[in-house]
Amino acid sequence: AVVEDESEALYQPTCLNVQGQRWTNFGYILIGGSTVIMTCQALGLGPGWIWKKADDCTTILFTFELLVRIFEKGYLFFVEDDKNWNFFDALVVAISLFSMIMAQQAASASNGHGGGPASNSTAMNKMKVLRTLRLLRLLRLFRVFKGVEEVNRFVELLLNSVRMVFLSLIVAVAGIALLATVTIACGAGAKAWLR
Repeated sequence: AVVEDESEALYQPTCLNVQGQRWTNFGYILIGGSTVIMTCQALGLGPGWIWKKADDCTTILFTFELLVRIFEKGYLFFVEDDKNWNFFDALVVAISLFSMIMAQQAASASNGHGGGPASNSTAMNKMKVLRTLRLLRLLRLFRVFKGVEEVNRFVELLLNSVRMVFLSLIVAVAGIALLATVTIACGAGAKAWLR
């Protein structure tokens, strides 16, 4: 309890109190609204374009909410007790933005800007990836259960897994870049020696 008091003392609101009950309720309303919109979209209720626009609006609002928290908390956003939840929120917002951009690109490609069956195939592949990403956006619901210890452990495990995959990917890319550099250098040296 002393650590929580210290972190609350470190955080001093500048424009908005992002640790207050109103801001927390705003986040929960966004999560609930987004879940309802995604459910209506999946069930095909009403015109699809309405749900698409509403979904894009919630994505923009989630992005706004995240950026305000980052601005308000500053470095505390990355080091406080809730840093795993902050990273989790940032990951979900990034997935949401990425899927929104992919949906817009797929829609413009299918509207005849790309032309031909090859572009339709590419657009369909993008849509499959988009459907998978939309399922990942349901991870926002975990934020509602932030106080439950099992959910906290699950999120921590998930984030540690994502972190390990990301680090492994960086090491693999660095290894491939190093191998490519050595191969090119050896090839250039051998070519120069043979002249």
